[in-house]
Amino acid sequence: MPAEKQKLRENPIVTRRALGLLLSQLGTHAALSFGRKIAGFGISPPHLGMLRWIHANEGKNQRELASHLGMVPSRLVILLDELEAKGLVARARSLEDRRSQHLQLTRKGIQLLEKVERIATAHDEELGSSLTAAERETLIELCAKLAAHRGLTPDGHPGYGKRLAASRST
Repeated sequence: MPAEKQKLRENPIVTRRALGLLLSQLGTHAALSFGRKIAGFGISPPHLGMLRWIHANEGKNQRELASHLGMVPSRLVILLDELEAKGLVARARSLEDRRSQHLQLTRKGIQLLEKVERIATAHDEELGSSLTAAERETLIELCAKLAAHRGLTPDGHPGYGKRLAASRST
């Protein structure tokens, strides 16, 4: 048996740069750091994802939002209630289906979204500050490719889908 194979059998733990660990570390760092930056506005990253989607899809209903974000409907209602209580989102009953509520941002919601998007842009610049512009674009393209291959949706979060799958199995 070659010495190299023998060495691998004796010590199966090989020191390597693990992609999953690096992505997890960076993702956790980015999420926690961004969450701290927007906490003063009384919203969290899940709120922001909802505000972004509602802004881009004004008039769509709660069911469509929950489906897009992969979010448990009961969790969605809680977060929407919070946004509505802050005066950021308005719900209107559908004239066609009274069970359905259409969503839109209020003027206050649009103003807040604009402020938070400026913070998000600065946050992204800070995260990528050690990269050249070309490296940053390459990283974004590669991460988007990895996310798309796994069926992850923009502005969504796989944690919501996990909660949905867990609630279905109980």
